[in-house]
Amino acid sequence: MKTVLVSVTDKMGLIEFANGLKSYYPDITFIASGGTAKTLEMGGHDPISISDYTGFPECFEGRVKTLHPKIAGGLLFKRGDHDSEAEKLGVSPIDMVICNLYDFESALSEDLAFDELVEHMDIGGSTLIRSAIKNYFHVAVVVDPIDYDDILDELESSRDISLQTRKKLAVKAINYSADYESLLAEEFTERLANEKTSRPVLVQGQQLRYGENPDQKAWVYQFEDQAGIAQADVLSGKELSYNNYEDATVAYNAVQQLTGISDNAGVAVVKHGSLCGYAVAKNLYKAFHHAWEGDPKSAFGSIVAFNSTVTEELVPLLQKKFIEVILAPDFSETLISWVKETYPNLRLLKIPNGFNGKLIYKNISGGMLVQTNRETFNEMDESDLQSNGVVTKHRPSPKQKKLFQFAISAVNFAKSNTIAIAREVGEEEFQLLGIGAGQPNRVDCLERLAIPRAIENLQRENEGNTEYDPLADLSKCVMASDGFFPFDDSIRSAAKFGLKYCIQPGGSKRDQQVIKTADELGMCMIFTGKRYFSH
Repeated sequence: MKTVLVSVTDKMGLIEFANGLKSYYPDITFIASGGTAKTLEMGGHDPISISDYTGFPECFEGRVKTLHPKIAGGLLFKRGDHDSEAEKLGVSPIDMVICNLYDFESALSEDLAFDELVEHMDIGGSTLIRSAIKNYFHVAVVVDPIDYDDILDELESSRDISLQTRKKLAVKAINYSADYESLLAEEFTERLANEKTSRPVLVQGQQLRYGENPDQKAWVYQFEDQAGIAQADVLSGKELSYNNYEDATVAYNAVQQLTGISDNAGVAVVKHGSLCGYAVAKNLYKAFHHAWEGDPKSAFGSIVAFNSTVTEELVPLLQKKFIEVILAPDFSETLISWVKETYPNLRLLKIPNGFNGKLIYKNISGGMLVQTNRETFNEMDESDLQSNGVVTKHRPSPKQKKLFQFAISAVNFAKSNTIAIAREVGEEEFQLLGIGAGQPNRVDCLERLAIPRAIENLQRENEGNTEYDPLADLSKCVMASDGFFPFDDSIRSAAKFGLKYCIQPGGSKRDQQVIKTADELGMCMIFTGKRYFSH
């Protein structure tokens, strides 16, 4: 390596890298642009300025610096094929480019006028990077200071940068360049044509065994600037399927909602994209038991998400249960070993709490829908519970605040329409007792699904007690709806089964009729002013 061209915005580690290169190649020459040259001089180096190298001054207020045949030619000519032409033109080879671009993203945050913003658009740097990429067989291109140490390590062992490393550096550089161009394209299109465009960056693509069905091909990608299920560590089990990824995302988001309600352990059970078990309890054992018992039939072959570390205390409950995936912030080594030995196909996904993607993308015919992600649960204060949100004469007790929160959280993660029935099973311990979802009308969700499921669970729990009346326990439960009640028929049906507490968005033209019926039937009702659909 004889000649290195350096033009960087990010000068982190540059002097140390230059020192390292100099130690392996004592006769190396650095060509550098203005600010970069000063940094190298501070490090004891004697770089040649771009203008001295090309014999042409930087001009037009710095807009033209590196755009010159001696620079472009030195990067692009093929060694061994174009040597005589290069010699005739006085073009010397450049062996490495160290370059990163003007920080256009930071400039966007400064709310600059457009004529000022365009001055933060890199031209020469982009040309240098693209030229080096095109000639990667002969030129190494370094755009990320993180790579400095690895390059020096390779030089120490082999005194050369291998073709494999140059390929790797070129791939990083072309993606770096593509991300930069994408940012420019979105901003320029909006500013000049008043048109919104989006180019989400997807990386680490992997083909899956198949898609939703075996006859469909499928891949999973990661968003470069996000973290979530796609980035989770798989500690055990076979490869995740397309459907596993979808269900695991719902389960993870559902269990994260519980962290805003209680410090206790939370569990979410999801099957076919819809919540079927949900609970909060003082320990993981009880939380998992309550969540599973909310719908043990649907829980067969489900995804289970926890918001605290899963340990061997769960082994007695996990035995003889078919679960596809368990995800949690962490797992004990004993639990991992037991799963690997007992259920080798069971996937264990380690994913920290707190991830919440910026945007949600959904394919439609001929295009894509994009929306912001759901916010984590905003805690309802006691004054709202007692006054602002309560629309009926009957008011809840302040002690019921978290039960109302838990119930309305549940309807976020089942397919609309959704009705959920939740109960308190202990102090700050809650269970989803019954849920109805995915029906064209809200009445069927309540009458045919949520209430029968809740009664079935209560009767199973009190099996053998011939005097047991499930309506007594239903009277202590909260009914939640993801959308408003367009008529009062659901309220009348709920009251027949003893339900006395309801929380819903409100917003129907017939709200007053619904409220009047609730008052007549002695029901307490809270309006949240917020809808919770999940299609």
